[in-house]
Amino acid sequence: MCHKFVDLLQQEEVQNTFPELKELFIRAPASHKQAEKTNNGAKAADEIIEYKMSSVPRGLCLIINNVKFDPSLPDRPGSMRDEESIKEVFQWLGFTLDVYRNQTAEETKDLLKSYSQKPHDGDCFVCFIMSHGSKDGVHGTDGGIFSKDDIFGPFSGKSCPSLVDKPKVFFIQTCRGREYQLGVQIQSDSYEEVKAKVEIEDEESLQLDSFEMTTIPSDADFLIARSTIKGYYSFRNTDTGSWFIQSLCKQLKTHCPKGEDVQSILLYVNNEVSEKKASNIYKQMPIHKVTLRKKLVFRVPDQQ
Repeated sequence: MCHKFVDLLQQEEVQNTFPELKELFIRAPASHKQAEKTNNGAKAADEIIEYKMSSVPRGLCLIINNVKFDPSLPDRPGSMRDEESIKEVFQWLGFTLDVYRNQTAEETKDLLKSYSQKPHDGDCFVCFIMSHGSKDGVHGTDGGIFSKDDIFGPFSGKSCPSLVDKPKVFFIQTCRGREYQLGVQIQSDSYEEVKAKVEIEDEESLQLDSFEMTTIPSDADFLIARSTIKGYYSFRNTDTGSWFIQSLCKQLKTHCPKGEDVQSILLYVNNEVSEKKASNIYKQMPIHKVTLRKKLVFRVPDQQ
């Protein structure tokens, strides 16, 4: 009965009638340790941690660069400049490099499958594919096609156990259709005249890589960055390399030393490429999709 009477005295209606009761029933605050435990638990639940990136070497960077094609497809001048830029950046980032040039479709399928079966002791796997393409997939040098399943399927969790829980990163430089992307006019909300910085390329120095891909595997820990959105051309300068790969290498060199994650760096790439123009009219918009569960940061070895 006493407990019921005490409970009655703590009811809000009763205490509003007899305010002096409020001073008698002030709840004791949680202990410091309890509060600390609660705060730490909330912080741990909200915090997004990073993938491990400390192994030496960091992992493998596989580069597939198709430059010379059978007569049915034109060669891809400028792609060797992309390859040089990739090798410079990923050697600096502490990766082992394996480079393959001028692979047929079947050779590429076999190559990707063989690399998925190798033991991956590093923290990350990176793959660059640079070639022609179409809506049906990526072209080998013989004009044959390998699909998204041929590219990503071998590296799924079931097919490649040594890369489970490790980031698998693909950068793909190809077109994804046969349409040109046009720009739209924008206006600044500044009291000063602000001009967007754009790069106008000589039309004769630009070429196209055609390719289309629709989805990424459902498995976790994939990041797939493509040079353009579905349905559109991707530009490559025959002297200086492709817009996408050159911007990617530049932004990695700029932002990796600052500890920025790769998804954030790809936003810089998107912005830089989107400001360029071909023939003073045509545009390009890169895109990336992820099933990452943590932040992916390429830690520069010399800074650790």
